[in-house]
Amino acid sequence: MSTDLNICLVVASHRANAQSLRIAQYMREHFLAGRGSIVDLYDLKLPLWDGDPLPADSDKARQVEYVKNSLHDADALIFIIPEWHGMAPAGLKNMLLWCGARELAHKPVLLVGVSASVGGAFAIADIRNSGYKNSRLLYLPEHLILRDANDLWVGQEGRMSDTYLANRTRYALDVLHTYAAALKPVRGKLCEGLVEFSNGMS
Repeated sequence: MSTDLNICLVVASHRANAQSLRIAQYMREHFLAGRGSIVDLYDLKLPLWDGDPLPADSDKARQVEYVKNSLHDADALIFIIPEWHGMAPAGLKNMLLWCGARELAHKPVLLVGVSASVGGAFAIADIRNSGYKNSRLLYLPEHLILRDANDLWVGQEGRMSDTYLANRTRYALDVLHTYAAALKPVRGKLCEGLVEFSNGMS
């Protein structure tokens, strides 16, 4: 995997002590060689987007700017999404309202569904249907679903799923890196038309 690519992991949970955060930290340390930034939506507590500008130099404005800059500087993104009541958390969609094409256009995104039981697929399906129209971000056709998250990669012996999911994660990250490396040199060209056509068709 190229070390020239900047990967940002977005933890979509806005719950304290989230398994999603632990999974993000594990992925960075074990599959990304300790490289990559983490945007933790619980820690940042972004204000609810309402279309109005935030007061300049306010804490809320600085939080939003930090997230925007983190996503802008990334070449590829990983959204780590817990499934709550069959949905992706509202905080992730709120982040996608704050961030647009400047931060996200033509950047590959690996979706990672996380569930404490046997869920995860609904969260993936939910977010695949939103967030991309105007931002032009690119959800990879490959995704991960990490079930029984409380027991995943915590050192329990004999868990075949730990090995399988580790191998599947390496494969998915290799796909992400391949997309990112291919898109990085042409992103500027791809974004030229957004000046005239800023909104996706619907």
